[in-house]
Amino acid sequence: MLDVGSSASAENGEDDLAIFVDRLAAAGSDESTAAAKAQVRGAIVAGYSPPGLRRLAEALAASVSELPPAPRRPVEDAGSVVGAMRSNPLVVLEEFDVDAVAATVAALLADGRRVVLTAPAPAPLAAVRNALPVEAAELAVDAFPALPPAELRELRRLLATSTPARRERPAQQFPAPAALPPCADVEAWGARAAHSQQGGPAAGMIPALLAELDPMRRDAVTSVAQCVGRSLSAMQAGGDIPWAWMLLSDLIYGRHKPVFDRMLEDTAQAVAALERSRQAPVAEVTGPLPPGAVDILRRYRDFLDAGGRSRAYFRSPAQREVQPVLRLVRVNGRVPETEAQVRRMIEHLELGQRLGRIDGGCAEIGIAPPRDESELVTLADTLLKVAAAARSVGALRHDVLFIAPSSPLSVPDVETAEEVARAILDYAEHGSADEARTRLGQMADHLAAAVTGNAAVEHLDAVAALRAGDARGYAAAVDALESARGEAYEEHRKIELLRRLGEGSPRLAAALSVPGEVTVPGHACFVAMDALLTTLPPPDSADVVLVLGAADLGVERLLLTAVAPRMIAVVGPGDDQESSPSLLSVLQRASALVIRGRTAAAGGRVVRMEPRPTSVPAAGT
Repeated sequence: MLDVGSSASAENGEDDLAIFVDRLAAAGSDESTAAAKAQVRGAIVAGYSPPGLRRLAEALAASVSELPPAPRRPVEDAGSVVGAMRSNPLVVLEEFDVDAVAATVAALLADGRRVVLTAPAPAPLAAVRNALPVEAAELAVDAFPALPPAELRELRRLLATSTPARRERPAQQFPAPAALPPCADVEAWGARAAHSQQGGPAAGMIPALLAELDPMRRDAVTSVAQCVGRSLSAMQAGGDIPWAWMLLSDLIYGRHKPVFDRMLEDTAQAVAALERSRQAPVAEVTGPLPPGAVDILRRYRDFLDAGGRSRAYFRSPAQREVQPVLRLVRVNGRVPETEAQVRRMIEHLELGQRLGRIDGGCAEIGIAPPRDESELVTLADTLLKVAAAARSVGALRHDVLFIAPSSPLSVPDVETAEEVARAILDYAEHGSADEARTRLGQMADHLAAAVTGNAAVEHLDAVAALRAGDARGYAAAVDALESARGEAYEEHRKIELLRRLGEGSPRLAAALSVPGEVTVPGHACFVAMDALLTTLPPPDSADVVLVLGAADLGVERLLLTAVAPRMIAVVGPGDDQESSPSLLSVLQRASALVIRGRTAAAGGRVVRMEPRPTSVPAAGT
């Protein structure tokens, strides 16, 4: 034995703890001590330091002081051993009889503690077990539960979180994840179902008619509607031109079409000719031209283009024919002589003819003729827009008329064409509200049929949200359904763990299965001391090791601190303490908390065991 001369160095770590174990074990020579020493050292080498043993070593190291020891004195009144144990890893119960110990064990079990009771002989263990209250006796076992500590901890967590609603989950059925429509699809269909279509009776017929078409035919009709929308928008962007809309209405019914087509070409050609004339020589007419002047100039142009030449004598027929015309025209102030000059004169005269036809066409249609180049450009642009609108509206009228064998829809005017086009585009973007509601109903029916038995409330909520087209409600129901599925899994897991626990400890499993407990009770393992030391339980198998008959135990029995993080040593009434060094003397040196005079009928005083000079194993010295 060695005296505790100085505190254990924090840097020594696991080596110090291993030395401490060796010194504890050196106090005994029995096989159980040797077996416990080997197991603890193996755990330390593997990287695991038993917390109870480490706390004992730290307490001993901290107790080393140069100050003289103080006499033992009351520290506090303890209402329960459970309260004292929560803040003290080492506790000594002095003058505790069997009933008091049984009451202590029952309190620890009610607090959810896993207790290991051990004693040098079977009789004390049997006496305490027989004295346990009925509820606590159900939680007593002769060996450690067959479940590994991790699974037992998982079981306790599942028992603690189990509620009446959760306990109903195993009897419920849940749809397969694939049976749940994606939330994005439900949101899209819900938006369609909530969309209200604008327009009159003609627009109201569109969704039903389009729904019956095959996709390619529907896309073709949609394309025509897009053209109508673009062309009418272009006319509206051109400003308020009432005659343009009147002309469009006439063209829809075929009125003024020849005049319109001629005006469309003449205005385009006239604007182009005016644009070219800005960079061309100046052409002018000095007097009234003879009939057919333009044709005469064209023949003379072709003559020059073919290689003919203008002669002063022996003139060709083409030259003799054109002379009366050339006397009345000028290009840059001179009589045209070259092919280019003649061509320029022809363009000038053709422009005049076109402008005359344009004025006549305007009079025939009933609109004011252009007074200058700017108005001519405006007229040409407006006519182009009207032409595009007339073509697209005509195509739409044709498609709508033959959209179905017995189509009741017609497009008699521009206003109806615009309404129908807008309805077609609205259907292409949003679909039909009736179709969306039908689709949501089909989704709801499919999801409802995914479960044939007892459906969870969350499943019914998801079906109801689908029928209502409530995308937010459906998303919330899906999240709740996944949580419910997780609860069902945990309940099935709890049942499986209880079944496996019941194979080795049926009474304990039955006691833990009682519903309605706020705190999951612990369990008490009654194990003989030699057997416990010979085969130490796995780490985290117990919270408290309660040692009976501690007054007669030697230092080597402190290896029991490797069983659990906390130790309670019990000294019965009238027990004579072993002469120093002993288990109790080392606990006194480690300043263990002492609860004295505790019996089943009376409270106890708590005192701190102050260190006194003794020869005990040092923690790392």
